Amino acid sequence: MGIRSQLDRISFDWAAFDAAGRDSRELISELAADRAALRELVLAVGRDEHLLPLCEKVRDFKYMVLYDALDRGFRLRLHRFSEGQEDEPHNHRYSFSSYILKGAYTHTLYEVADNATAPDAQPYWELHQPPGTHDGGPLPKLPMTRLSPLLTQTQAEGSSYSLHHTTFHATALPAQNAYSLFLRGPAEKPSAIFLDPANRAFRWKFGRAQERPEVLTARSFTLDDHKRFVEQLEADGVI
Repeated sequence: MGIRSQLDRISFDWAAFDAAGRDSRELISELAADRAALRELVLAVGRDEHLLPLCEKVRDFKYMVLYDALDRGFRLRLHRFSEGQEDEPHNHRYSFSSYILKGAYTHTLYEVADNATAPDAQPYWELHQPPGTHDGGPLPKLPMTRLSPLLTQTQAEGSSYSLHHTTFHATALPAQNAYSLFLRGPAEKPSAIFLDPANRAFRWKFGRAQERPEVLTARSFTLDDHKRFVEQLEADGVI
C-alpha cells in the first residue's frame, strides 16, 4: 500500500496518546524513507486550493500542510527551521509527533509551576497579547510564577518523538537549517501558551477563527512562497 493510500485510510485517536504517538511515528518514518512520495505530496500543495491557504511563514519558520484530515485525527505538515532560529518556550493546542528529516536541533522540555504561596515566590508572569491575535471575550489568566528546564537533548536527523498537548518545549538551531515531518492531532483546547522568560511574560496562541484577517494575511503562503520552499527543499536535499 502506498503512502497516499495509507493517508486516505488511516485515523488516529489522540485520547489514547501512547498508541496514537506510536502509530503516527511509524507513519511519518515510513514517509521519510520514501522521498519520491514526499516530493509528490510537496508539489501537490501548490495545486491544492484547500492546502495552500493552510501553509504559514512566521519570521524564520515555515511550514507546508501536506495532508489535512482532522476529522480522522491528523494533519500532516513539513517544517523548515532556519539556522540560528530559537523558539520561545511554548505548548500546543494539540498533541503531535515529529520526525527529523534533515539537520538537527536542540530540544528542551520545561516545567511550568505556580509557587505563589512559597516564602520566596516571585510575582505572576504578565500577559503581553499582540493586537489582532484574539477576537472576542476576555483573555484567560495564567497563574504562573516559575519556568524550569527539565531536559535538553539533541534531536538528530532520523530521530522522532511525540509530545502531549500539555507539554512545554522549545527548539534551537545552532548550526544549520533543519526540516521535520510533523503530524498533529485535532485541537484539544482553545489556546496554546507562548512564554517570554526574559520579561516574565506570556501570550495566548488561538486558532485561526479567533485571529484577525490582517494577522492571518501576514503569515499566509503564496504560490511564490511555495515555489521558493520547494527550491529550498531541493537545494538542501530533502526532496
